[in-house]
Amino acid sequence: MRRERGFTLIEVLLAFAVMSVALLAMSGMMTTAYSTIDRSGEQTAASVLSQQRLESLRNKAFTSSTLNAGTTTETLTGTYAGYSRVTTIVDNTPRTGVKRLTVQTNTPSGISVQSVTYMTTP
Repeated sequence: MRRERGFTLIEVLLAFAVMSVALLAMSGMMTTAYSTIDRSGEQTAASVLSQQRLESLRNKAFTSSTLNAGTTTETLTGTYAGYSRVTTIVDNTPRTGVKRLTVQTNTPSGISVQSVTYMTTP
């Protein structure tokens, strides 16, 4: 008896099972990839927001009331709704005549980015 070339039902089912397992594994990786991209985007936005705040403070006169020692909290709106920034200014740190400016930006998902700079008397 001569056997015809072709696939049997068992071979086809086995091929579908192997492909299904591979596709399931790939879909799991895609979910992880999307969440990683989201977190990375939020972290980048938080870093940019921190740097923007520091630059706006650095453009103020050293004696400006905006640069008085203390802590302020901003809750952002619009495009950055859900983000918040905490700005802390400390006088005479690490030495006399220096202000330490720290900006911590928090994302909606809880990621926190902190930027620090120093200003000296002119």
